[in-house]
Amino acid sequence: MRISRPSRRPSNHLRRIVAEMGIPVPWNRDQLIGSVAARRGRPIHLVPVSHALVQGGHSGLWLARADDDVILYATGMSDVHATHIICHELAHMELGHDRDAVGDTSVDSTVLSAAAPSVDTTGVVKMLGRSNYSNDQEYEAELLATLIMAGRRVTTSGVTAGDARASRMLGTF
Repeated sequence: MRISRPSRRPSNHLRRIVAEMGIPVPWNRDQLIGSVAARRGRPIHLVPVSHALVQGGHSGLWLARADDDVILYATGMSDVHATHIICHELAHMELGHDRDAVGDTSVDSTVLSAAAPSVDTTGVVKMLGRSNYSNDQEYEAELLATLIMAGRRVTTSGVTAGDARASRMLGTF
């Protein structure tokens, strides 16, 4: 069964983006974030936040500020899940969704302030929340995040290994 979803870009375009990103081998999330930050020419900060953000319907949030980017993600989940949420927000960046954001702007500023009191939100230019995939940008970012995560196939010994499940899943797009 193939998932059919209209998208502005074909999946081979997304695969080219992944190839250009140069997924670190062995996998290193911090190196990936540094690479995206270097391409954007601005720092990216990760901020783990309380479940208050999730209770507001979001498992991740990208704040594009004037001089940097902030990725908020919920605490209390597995490292793989947190990494996928972070990769979803990085995907928004790689796809340039801050230029023509159609993202979820329903984030309540009170909930945001409570969840991330250390984050200065006064300089936020764009805010994209990860709560559903009802628009093409969210779907595209989720597909790119899945492709990025497929590139992180690393065994406990640090050797890259094929992942048949990821290949099967990606074949549905």
